[in-house]
Amino acid sequence: MPWKILPQAIAWACLAMPLAASAHDLWLEPQGDSLVLRYGHRGGEVLDLDASKVKGIRCKRGESPAKDVRASSVTAPKELRTPSGCDIASAFLDGGFWSLTPDGEKNLPKDKVPDAVRSWQSKQYAKWIDVRSPAAGAPLGDELEIVPVGDLSKVHQGDKATFRVLWQGKPVTGAILAIDHKPLGETDAAGECRVKVRAPDVESVSVTLKRPLGTPEADTLTAEASLTFRVAK
Repeated sequence: MPWKILPQAIAWACLAMPLAASAHDLWLEPQGDSLVLRYGHRGGEVLDLDASKVKGIRCKRGESPAKDVRASSVTAPKELRTPSGCDIASAFLDGGFWSLTPDGEKNLPKDKVPDAVRSWQSKQYAKWIDVRSPAAGAPLGDELEIVPVGDLSKVHQGDKATFRVLWQGKPVTGAILAIDHKPLGETDAAGECRVKVRAPDVESVSVTLKRPLGTPEADTLTAEASLTFRVAK
């Protein structure tokens, strides 16, 4: 499928991201017999994870509906560990409201910060898929979601793969896909973008969207999503 990089759109997307909301990743990845939710810089520094902001971890196995396994997850300062065996799993972190002030950023809504320059609501979604599962390409239903198009189980390091971005279940045109915070391409009219897989073992693709809110609490909504999967050998 044809794809293209639009420098102007990518530059705008990078400049438009709120600083706190876009600086840190949220991702799910396998470790032993568990799936681990982490926050920070994947492949680099892992930061403390505020478990109280993780509102759900959904796990889908086979044809059964997804179940929230948040209650059975084990909390540690830098991670949430949940039982694996999921064909698809996703986590939702509600970052709350942020306001930019002359003195920096505050994790408060605009109506609580008299000197707010701008404000936003932050939501982050992290998704893991078992590429061997027939269900790997099925949407899980997150508000913002990345879905593979085609069989990822045959995609090796250096191969290209197509991904679809969904916002509230509908394809998003003009969304910028990135790996390691490096913008790689823009989704087309079908919400799809083709990018090169770079990691040898586990890869993570991400997207950030902004939507106007115009409420007393925030000017905009910033939603981020990641999709992590094991690369074929």
